[in-house]
Amino acid sequence: MPSLSIDNLEINYEISGEGPLLILHHGFGSWGKDWHVGGWIYAFEPSFSVLAFDAVGHGKSTRSHDPVDQTIERRADVVRALADSQSAEKFAFLGFSLGGRTGFELAASSPERITALAIGGMQMLPPSVEQQKYERRIRVLRSGRAKSIEQPVGERPGNDPKALAASHEALIQWQGVDGRLGDFSAPTMLFCGDKDPYFENAESSSREFGFQFEKLEGIDHDAAFFESKLAVEKTVRFFESHLVS
Repeated sequence: MPSLSIDNLEINYEISGEGPLLILHHGFGSWGKDWHVGGWIYAFEPSFSVLAFDAVGHGKSTRSHDPVDQTIERRADVVRALADSQSAEKFAFLGFSLGGRTGFELAASSPERITALAIGGMQMLPPSVEQQKYERRIRVLRSGRAKSIEQPVGERPGNDPKALAASHEALIQWQGVDGRLGDFSAPTMLFCGDKDPYFENAESSSREFGFQFEKLEGIDHDAAFFESKLAVEKTVRFFESHLVS
């Protein structure tokens, strides 16, 4: 897989397919190749140039222990740099969970670059509403007692608990996009399983902003990414309807 150097960071990515550029940002604890698991890459390749990457702190990208490298704003910088590396002034973006927050930041900070936006498994409330939950996770990750940390298996690199802790520390500093989307007008779709704790706000926010919303019945947070053919089908249809003539 190729890599891109951005200041002190190395970003591991892959690109395949042909058509308008579509950048994919995975969720917390995952890596770029996880987009293959649910069939996303295969479904997008016929119509798009699909760029999936390992977010900072994840996969084979730089596993920084410094929260400064993992802020949502910095993650948006990485996405824009990846688009620049493909000579793409404009691009479509799909983000899941943590990647969804990055998508909201892109919509707020560089609306002119987004041609279409889809966000899965994420609400529009700022992370501070769950600050105590994140602070508990940070303590566990930094203690070395986290039982759920993924271990390396085959080419899968596993996770670095201190890098994940830094990701959470950076996340709770982000103020969200309240009052910042006035210049954003690109077609936008949110999708969320009705068993996902983020479902209620994702649905209500979609109504408030006039976004398309897709409800995934009987689906929880992780299943919407790894197991839902319906999520893949609806997202492909959304992007094709707005970007492919």
